[in-house]
Amino acid sequence: MEANESINTRSLEDIASVLDFAKLDRSEIKSETQSVYFSEHLDSESFRLLELDKAVLEAIENGEKVVLRGDKEDCAVLCTDSQTFEVKQGEISNAMLILPNIHFGPELSTNDEPSVRYNEVNSVMHSFFELRPVKPRLAKLRQLLEKNPYSGQAEEGDDDHQGKKFTFNELLDLVQGSENEINTALHKMQALIIDGYWRVLDFDFLVQVMGHLLQLCDENDWTHSGVPIEECLNVLQELYPRSVVEHVIHNFCDKAVPTVSGDDDEENRMQIDIDYHKLNEDKVCRFFAEQILKHARKFNLSQFLSTWEKSVPEGMKTSLYQLEGLALIDRDSTPEVISYMTVDTLPEDMDERFNFLFRMKEKWSLADITPYIKDLETDKMDVTAMLTKVARASMSQGIKVYNSRKPLT
Repeated sequence: MEANESINTRSLEDIASVLDFAKLDRSEIKSETQSVYFSEHLDSESFRLLELDKAVLEAIENGEKVVLRGDKEDCAVLCTDSQTFEVKQGEISNAMLILPNIHFGPELSTNDEPSVRYNEVNSVMHSFFELRPVKPRLAKLRQLLEKNPYSGQAEEGDDDHQGKKFTFNELLDLVQGSENEINTALHKMQALIIDGYWRVLDFDFLVQVMGHLLQLCDENDWTHSGVPIEECLNVLQELYPRSVVEHVIHNFCDKAVPTVSGDDDEENRMQIDIDYHKLNEDKVCRFFAEQILKHARKFNLSQFLSTWEKSVPEGMKTSLYQLEGLALIDRDSTPEVISYMTVDTLPEDMDERFNFLFRMKEKWSLADITPYIKDLETDKMDVTAMLTKVARASMSQGIKVYNSRKPLT
């Protein structure tokens, strides 16, 4: 590369003078010397510097997609296939010079004759972008899907009812999370694909499907023996799409092996080959609790427990642990009350989450607060570490409780 003649660049004589001034012998350096000069038109707008996290670098080297995600109003996040990183601008205390054609040691000429390579500085950078691993921001995912919950085929043709529906690729464009994290979240919120779009079931519609499923289980004694999937689908497909019924079964049942009896080996073998699922007691009981609390919002605790116990299928037992992350119990009130409060409706930011929780309730036991903050855990900060950072511990009636360290906003 030849330097612009109008720019004052160093010649071999200039370099020799510098070496002499530094008391260095020419033999102590490579024969080819790089002389740096500034461009007359420095460009600091057409590109940005990004410091790569090790996981991001490995993803790029392995040929994975690395993308920026979010709406225009969102702060930028960078995602690999499995992780999400917040993109923050950092300042550089010393200016960083960008030389596109700089050569490193092994690339320099090894000829015996001294020579000069001219390198133009085309940009001076005073900032860069750094990456910090963060939890995916999934609140928007639920908000998008709840714009148009599935309420049955009869409602699908109602223009007044219909909102926007989203494919997986459309969700990727709008939600700040990696593909794997968004996929996991979709299954966690019990979403399903209907006609190519990801949907959540309207809760009242889910109540209808569950009602028919449980009625069928009661009539055929499937509660104890297990639900034969194909037979169940054949009966309920007259009322609901098979995919919806199958989805509900898989969300409220566990894979089961039927109990067989008798001496007919052929009959036993046929029965074992049938796909059976058994109702999950905890999930079914939790569903009935949500059904009671969702509309009442707040309930006298003793009345709720009585109503809840009577509502679940015969033989199933209710327990308060089934309500973790679903309901909040206030034992300081008279009488004690229970309120509907789901963890997925809480702020995603840790400080905002704790601010909200401490406004809801001044003091929390570890058992009570854990279901509402466990989803915020990271590799570097678990529940205990979070509480140590934002809360003050004290003893109340022999139980350790936590309250806010700072005034609530």
